[in-house]
Amino acid sequence: MRRMVWSVIAAVTSLAFAVPASAQLASSPARFGIVGGGTFPLGTLSDQSSSGWHAGALVDLGLPLVPLGFRVEGAWHQLGSTDTPNGLSSSEKVRVIAVTLNATYAFGPQPLIKPYIIGGVGGYNVEYEPSGLHSFSETRFGINLGAGLRVQLTGFSTFAEIRWHDIFTTGNSVQMLPISVGVTF
Repeated sequence: MRRMVWSVIAAVTSLAFAVPASAQLASSPARFGIVGGGTFPLGTLSDQSSSGWHAGALVDLGLPLVPLGFRVEGAWHQLGSTDTPNGLSSSEKVRVIAVTLNATYAFGPQPLIKPYIIGGVGGYNVEYEPSGLHSFSETRFGINLGAGLRVQLTGFSTFAEIRWHDIFTTGNSVQMLPISVGVTF
């Protein structure tokens, strides 16, 4: 996990010193993008699976001079197997497909580097594949909250963010923490 956090920090730092766009005030209100990174299980989910990865696509809607924006995002989260108390690796896998609608709020007057907060609601399909058994899947409602940093470059922008997802599944909630890096065009 430390390696991934340092990788995200290095990517954001290198992008911050890249040649920024001179004027992005006339950019389109709709930007399309891709996102990926590491997903870390929290709470009871961390008992069933280990860290994994995620990838997805998004549409950002907003005007350059207005701090409020919206994002529609779809992502595939694949979590790894976990070790049992006897030291053997369990072959149980957890997969989460998330489709979320989020509001974003950007801070500061600088048009090139913007910190922001993000939060919203979504539909989540959680699938468990226990070893030797049939998979179990359920689709539920959930929420997410997070923060990020966007860097505007010539013709595109990059971002790094961290978000907490809480999925209201049967019995108890499933929580995960994705750390993402993405690009929008």
